Amino acid sequence: MKVNILGIEYQIYFDVNECDMPESCDGCMDQSVKAIKIAKFSYDRNSLKDLDEYRKKVLRHEIIHAFLYESGLWNNSGTAYAWGQSEEITDWIAIQSPKIFQAFQEAGCL
Repeated sequence: MKVNILGIEYQIYFDVNECDMPESCDGCMDQSVKAIKIAKFSYDRNSLKDLDEYRKKVLRHEIIHAFLYESGLWNNSGTAYAWGQSEEITDWIAIQSPKIFQAFQEAGCL
């Protein structure tokens, strides 16, 4: 699968084996090769029950990282230390974006 991030095409890879992912990561964005990788998830008694929904959350998170990189905010975060690389802001945008898009849709401003 491919996604357009501000005019740049990123390849998305799903079900990536653990050995091909950064250590302890469920997803990653590699700006050097324009790729997003999502780990292979498996159900067990300790896993989340809705892994499909979690996979979507991880993908949104990594897409937001790509947007922050491609828009120049990744390394040029002003006086705050690398806020464009922040996991917190990336996660906030990824988690809240469906709600924001829903509000945009309801208001007719998409």
